Amino acid sequence: MAGILKYLCDIHTPKVLVFGITGRQGKSRSRLMRGFGTEIVAGTTPGKGGQEVDGIPVYNTASDAVSAHPEINSAVFFVPAGAVAKAAFDAMDAGIKFLVLTADGVATQDSIKIKEKAHETGAKCLGPNTVGMLDTAGYLFGLIGGKAAWAKKNYLPGKVGVISRSGGLSQLLAAFHCRPNLPGPRPDGSFGPLWGEDFPGLSAVLCVGGDPVPGITLLDAARAFEADSRTKVMVIYAETGTTQENDLALAMRNGEIKKPIVVFLGGKYTEAGVAQSHAGAMIRNESETYAAKKKALENAGARVVDRPDSVFAATAEFFK
Repeated sequence: MAGILKYLCDIHTPKVLVFGITGRQGKSRSRLMRGFGTEIVAGTTPGKGGQEVDGIPVYNTASDAVSAHPEINSAVFFVPAGAVAKAAFDAMDAGIKFLVLTADGVATQDSIKIKEKAHETGAKCLGPNTVGMLDTAGYLFGLIGGKAAWAKKNYLPGKVGVISRSGGLSQLLAAFHCRPNLPGPRPDGSFGPLWGEDFPGLSAVLCVGGDPVPGITLLDAARAFEADSRTKVMVIYAETGTTQENDLALAMRNGEIKKPIVVFLGGKYTEAGVAQSHAGAMIRNESETYAAKKKALENAGARVVDRPDSVFAATAEFFK
């Protein structure tokens, strides 16, 4: 199976533990994930140990689950924001190396503690505030696609790796690269199909989340796609706030990231000190502004576009 997790955290086949599996969202999202092909080994909810959800055994803690199923190497979390840090620590203490933290509203101080713990244990955390990730190798973590049948139909194997700070744009940018005869604005000003039946397709999509302290960053994800032989072009939704885009641009200039990159950069009219869109989009200094990031990315060789529907024509240019 392999896929992008091989390059993110050296996991070839994810064996998943679901936190909060007995809750409404935990149940429905577990069905989505399993329907797409993800192997869910167990779930955990404090006080619910001994139960089952759709045949999946439930344990009180991550350590209990890992003791019973030592093959577990990944976890996805459907727990309230205030419980995320404790649950993440439980997972990392049990030796789990890849965590997907879907909750919105996690306190920044908790995100910092989680990131420090991940560094200590060698774990990788996607999120908080993420819809998760999907790899066309056959696994899905989180919320992407809504229903498994829709996800299988609309996220098809191909050459584009998508990274995004937005949940909605993660799904849109990924799915539209898998549409035959996709119409859109062309570089010459006309409007029409950007490619024919032979669409570019998707290798994987990762939503790094919109919080001020992300676990896996844009650069971390770009490094993984750089190593992934399926991926020929990266498409990124970036925005103001944090240093993620600046770090990516530096890595491009240094030759660490060599594959073509198309960026839709949001936040053109965001004012300093205003939490427009995501909390992580707040501008704290000049380097985090739209103008500074656009200049840095373009100077590094990225193709920066101002509209989300302009991404697809820019991508198509690389496959002509």
